[in-house]
Amino acid sequence: MQSRIEQLIVKLNELTSCNDFSECKQQFLHELIKVKAEVEKIQFKYERANKEKNILSSLLTRTSIDLKKVTEKLEIRAEELSTLLSTIPAYVYFKDVSLKYVLVNQFFENLVGLKSNEIIGKQVNDIFNGYSNDVYLEKERFVIKSGDAVYNIEEEIERKKSKRWVSTNIAPILNTENQIIGLIGISWDITERKHNEEELRKAKEQAEAGTFAKNEFIASVSHEFRTPMNGILGLSDIMQNTTLTTEQSDLLKGITVSAENLLVLLNDVLDFSVIEAGKMELEFITFNIKKVFDDINLVTKLKANEKSLEFLIQTDENIPDFLIGDPVRLRQIILNLTNNAIKFTEKGRVVLAVKYIRSEDNKAFLRFEVADTGIGIPPKAISSLFQVFSRVKQEKSKLITGTGLGLSICKKLTDMMDGTIGVESVQGKGSLFWFELPFIISDSHGIECQITGEESEEVSYTKLVLLAEDNPINQKIAKYNLQKMGFEIEVVSNGEEAIQSYCKRNYDLIIMDIQMPVMNGYQATKTIRDVERNSARHTPIIALTANAMKGDKELYLEAGMDGYLSKPFTYDSLKSVIKNVLNEDF
Repeated sequence: MQSRIEQLIVKLNELTSCNDFSECKQQFLHELIKVKAEVEKIQFKYERANKEKNILSSLLTRTSIDLKKVTEKLEIRAEELSTLLSTIPAYVYFKDVSLKYVLVNQFFENLVGLKSNEIIGKQVNDIFNGYSNDVYLEKERFVIKSGDAVYNIEEEIERKKSKRWVSTNIAPILNTENQIIGLIGISWDITERKHNEEELRKAKEQAEAGTFAKNEFIASVSHEFRTPMNGILGLSDIMQNTTLTTEQSDLLKGITVSAENLLVLLNDVLDFSVIEAGKMELEFITFNIKKVFDDINLVTKLKANEKSLEFLIQTDENIPDFLIGDPVRLRQIILNLTNNAIKFTEKGRVVLAVKYIRSEDNKAFLRFEVADTGIGIPPKAISSLFQVFSRVKQEKSKLITGTGLGLSICKKLTDMMDGTIGVESVQGKGSLFWFELPFIISDSHGIECQITGEESEEVSYTKLVLLAEDNPINQKIAKYNLQKMGFEIEVVSNGEEAIQSYCKRNYDLIIMDIQMPVMNGYQATKTIRDVERNSARHTPIIALTANAMKGDKELYLEAGMDGYLSKPFTYDSLKSVIKNVLNEDF
């Protein structure tokens, strides 16, 4: 445009007259119009550029403000992260994909005893001399490769002769394109926890050793108790069959009752010890519940008659005959409650009521109630009645005798069988103890072994029995009962003599005591079974022992014994186990 104006000026200067101007006027006007148009175009562009400049200036100003705000926020976040890393009570570190440190916090520096610039760019075995935990390094490689986090990696590390236990979590670090660019690790010092765990482990071992020693002591005491008690009860049973005066019979009855009470006490202590040690096991078998009631009625009615009390058993008609459960423990709970009811009832009656509650998922839920018309229980004592060593003290009377274990054992047994137990009582009017248990309803009738017919005191046949027993009194008791059954008896005093006699004669049965001098019954039985291994001979052996702890029976049967009977025993219990072993009646 400038050149065009300059050309016009040159042409105007060349004009010499009005005629020349007139001739060039139109041309000049045409050129000026073009110049004007270009000026207007330039003016438009200028104004638009000026507007764009203002807009850009405004955007730049706003962007500068936003950038300043973002920078300030980033500075705050960086400061917060720095504060967090420096104050969090953990060892924090960042690593790249080659597992080299890129950032660590102050706690990590303190752990390794190095400054940050001495750590960055190095690997773990560069800063921990002798580090050789391939498992941990493999987990870090797994995180880098898979992108999955790994938690609770426990390891012991050593730095400058100081050992520390740490628990570490490691997780991947991703960029904006979800690519793994490294990992973050956070470790917590668990040294104190490890020390506590070690102390707890040692304490547990000591407690277990103490429990084992206690159980061994109880087993030993049990054996020492049962041996003389077998003598007391056995000789008392023999004396019952002799001619006695009324006074002698009463005295003998007192001796028997006292010994039986002592046996109950001993069994309670053993049961409590087994439950406390967590060794009590339930045996779930098919059983006839009516047979359980018959057994309870037989035992309890005799005790009730002795105090002139009425004893009744009331059962619902829709209770299934055959159930799956533990009949031994069920019988134990019921007998404990009925015996207590008879013990604390002077007149009236004791009633065992068994009620059908409901059926659910092939299970029958039964409620057992033992009601008496006895002295009742003070309200204050009911809440602690099922606690260990809890005993009731009646007003204006002395403390009720007993260990306080019976009801606590009942509570533990019902808990083990997924049941509940409780009591309702009015002092001076009587008590009602109840418990509810679930049983699986059995489709089969199981195997019922019942002894029928009247016992005959006469010798029905003669079979040869070897009795291995070192205690003279127990020899006399066992020999008397065996002869009463019709057996011919030979007696030896230890396991070695039993083996020698076994090698000389064929016996129909061996009654083997366990604890004997020279060689015990367990070793003697194993020796006999070793001799019989390559022959068709098999002599039935019954363990007769005062050992009654959990596992004793299984140990003896494993040694090759065919039956087991704990002391003290009765004529009926001995006869029953012999019948089961010989599989014949006599």
